[in-house]
Amino acid sequence: MQRDEWEALYRNAVPRVYRGLLATLRDPALAEDALHEAFIEGLRNPPARNENLPGWLFRVGLRKARRQRWPFSSLSGRDRRAAADEIAGMLERLEAGRLLALLTERQRALVVAHYYLGLTYAETATLFGVRPGTVSATVAQALARMRKGASHA
Repeated sequence: MQRDEWEALYRNAVPRVYRGLLATLRDPALAEDALHEAFIEGLRNPPARNENLPGWLFRVGLRKARRQRWPFSSLSGRDRRAAADEIAGMLERLEAGRLLALLTERQRALVVAHYYLGLTYAETATLFGVRPGTVSATVAQALARMRKGASHA
């Protein structure tokens, strides 16, 4: 993929992929850093196929975020609370955000990839290195947890 194609992808995919990462990671700064790191990775080592690049960026962004979490643990408690309060406030305003908050990070990632990014179970399984049945079961468990949370609201 050429540099100008990456620029076009960046302009088109950033809002969707960022929102997906934000919903999964629940930290605006971490989601933004992960998104930028994913694009940098794509420029350095482009994916083998150009299919579903937003999904590829989402998965790479999640990997980058997990690797970056430890350095962020050095933030002061006040800074950490401020970031957490900011995202918590935004997610609480949205019912979907409230329900996503009930899920584990893995469940959130798979639900966001499938429903928000529009990936099939097979595409999601490929991106996460699991079997489609695992994606199906995890999404089903996540939806059951969300339904239960919605009925208790």
